[in-house]
Amino acid sequence: MRRFPALLSALIVGPAAMLAVPSAAEAAVPDVVRAVRERLATGASVQFTQYGSVEINSRNKYTNHTARVFRYNPMQEGTLVLGRGGVVAASITRRVDFNRHLLPLAKERAAEGDPVSRSLLAQTRPHRWINTKGRFYTTGRLWTADLPQGKTWARRGNRGAGATAFGDHVINIFELGTLKALIADADEKKFNLPNPAGKTADLKRTGYYRGSLTFAELYALSPTFRQVAGKRPDASYANKVVSWTLYFDAKGLPFKFGSGFSTQEKEKYYTQGGATTDIVSWGPPRNIAPPRPNQVGVVRAPADGLPEFDDLAELAQVKAPTTEPAWESS
Repeated sequence: MRRFPALLSALIVGPAAMLAVPSAAEAAVPDVVRAVRERLATGASVQFTQYGSVEINSRNKYTNHTARVFRYNPMQEGTLVLGRGGVVAASITRRVDFNRHLLPLAKERAAEGDPVSRSLLAQTRPHRWINTKGRFYTTGRLWTADLPQGKTWARRGNRGAGATAFGDHVINIFELGTLKALIADADEKKFNLPNPAGKTADLKRTGYYRGSLTFAELYALSPTFRQVAGKRPDASYANKVVSWTLYFDAKGLPFKFGSGFSTQEKEKYYTQGGATTDIVSWGPPRNIAPPRPNQVGVVRAPADGLPEFDDLAELAQVKAPTTEPAWESS
């Protein structure tokens, strides 16, 4: 199994310690693909929360041989509506968080003209995302600042709801072909693991699959990632490894999913990032309405010429600095 830095491993692995040791008489493993397929067939809705962690080492600063780390946390919460083809609609609130010790560095980098830092600071205010019938709408500072007066929603073009929902992950577990392939190629699986903290009978016994694949392999496998990436991964990140862990209950329904990547062990100036999604509840079919047409303006790119920088594929392509960073003294 590939090794990952502690920060990213904690994010992806999540509650593994909670799962403890399987019993000697391990029960048959539930069929996760079948459980998800049944929910897709009923058009179920999903309430979820998501927490991520991203570090861009090339934007660190160094004072007296101590690093000031460029790290932030993308966070989401919202509702997904499922259909036979996967995620068919999404209503999501997303924002980027810098803790108070790390925010000053992001502001310094932005003041120096770094477009990524400027984009991320704009995203510290909540942004709403709605995707319905393949149309992607956003309201929030990064996208609406240049809209005409009275327009509060930006139409970002056509994009699958799954690509909207899983940009911070880049692995869509509601894409049945992708889910089936991941499980078939998993490096590790456990089931019938006691979970005393489980709030329902189905969560008293849980299990997980764990594995990894490269961005190039994910591109070949997943229509969602092909939309997120926009084009085939180039040499800068095609062979970078994405690690994932999927947790499921006694009936095979997923309740937590984590994924991420890191180049820390291979590159001097590394990037790493990932996210963990908690499925808060499964619900009946529901409708997600688009914004009213008179509120919507069409946009081609974020305001002020800034990069989107709101998905893992963009992060994976961050390049190392062209010059060595200077050591500062206080």
